[in-house]
Amino acid sequence: MARARWLFVLVACALPYAASAQLPTDAGQVYRTYDIAPFVKQNGPGSQRHVVDWVLQDTGYASWHGDVVASLSADESQLKCYHTPAMQTRVGEIAARFTGDAAAPHRFSIRVLGVGSPSWRNDARALLEPIPAATPGVQAWIMAREEAAVLVGMLRRRGDCQELPTGPVLAGNGLPAVLSGGRKRPYVQSVVPRPDAPPGWQTLAASCDEGMTIDVQPLLSRDGTAVEAVLRCRIDQIERMAPVAVTVPTPDQRRVQVEVPQLSAVRVGERFRWPANQVLVVGLGLVPWPIPGQNAAGSASLLTDAKRTDVVVVVEPRLGATP
Repeated sequence: MARARWLFVLVACALPYAASAQLPTDAGQVYRTYDIAPFVKQNGPGSQRHVVDWVLQDTGYASWHGDVVASLSADESQLKCYHTPAMQTRVGEIAARFTGDAAAPHRFSIRVLGVGSPSWRNDARALLEPIPAATPGVQAWIMAREEAAVLVGMLRRRGDCQELPTGPVLAGNGLPAVLSGGRKRPYVQSVVPRPDAPPGWQTLAASCDEGMTIDVQPLLSRDGTAVEAVLRCRIDQIERMAPVAVTVPTPDQRRVQVEVPQLSAVRVGERFRWPANQVLVVGLGLVPWPIPGQNAAGSASLLTDAKRTDVVVVVEPRLGATP
C-alpha cells in the first residue's frame, strides 16, 4: 500500500509539468509527418537533408524562427513538421515533389563552360529567350533542347572555350550536382625568429585555396510540367601576391620579402523556374576562372594575368532518363 501511495504522489506531481510542456497552438499549429522513405531509399542515407533544405528555402527561414512556434526535422523515413495548417499544405506539396518520381527518378544534365569573350551572346541572341535573374551581372535564358544543343556546340568550337569538367554532369530530381575545380597556392606569409638555428630566422609558409564550385539543385513541379532549380556559385582567386619587405628581428636587421594575397571572390545564389520541356542557360558574367591547367595564371610569375571568363551554366531536363 505504501508503494502504491508513493506512485500516486509521483504521478500527481508530474501532471502539472506535463501540462506545462504542451506546445503552444495559439496560431492553430498542428503536427504532421510526411513519408519521404522512397526518396531516401533511392538516393541513400542522409539525402533527407535535401528535403529539409528545400522546404526552408521555399517557405523562407523566417517562417520557422518567428513569432509562431514551429519545428521541422527529418529522418530516413519521415519529414516531421509542426506548423500552421497553411504551412503544412506547402510542406506536403514539397514532400510530394521529392517522392513522386522515386521509382523512376528523372535526371538533369548540367554543363559549366567558360568562354573567354562575351561576344558569344551576340552570336546566339536569336536562340536566347530571357527570364528574370536577381543577381547583378547574371543573365538567364530558356530555349528548346535542339537550340541548346546548337548553342553548346557553338561554344565548344570556340578557341576560347573551356569546360568544367569535360562533358555533362547528371543531377537527380531534388539532388544537387556539384561541379568544382581548384588548387592550393603556397606563399611566404611572415618571418619568425629562430635564435637556435642560423641565420636566426625562418620564413613562415601559408597557402590560400582558390577555385570554383557550382552546385545546381533541380526539382520538378508536382505535375511534371516545370522545373525549379537553386544555383549557387562560389569562386575564389588570387589576383596577385603583393610583395612586402620586412625587417628581420636580428642584429643585422636584414630585410626579407614576404607576400600578401590580393583575393577576388564571387558569390552567386539564384533560383529559377522554367518549363520542363526547355533548357535553362545562365550567364554568370565575366568572373574568375581559377581552374588548374586552364588558367593563364598557372604559375606565381603569371599571377598578374589572372583571367576573367564568361561562365555559362546549362541545365537540361532529361525526363525519365537514367544515368
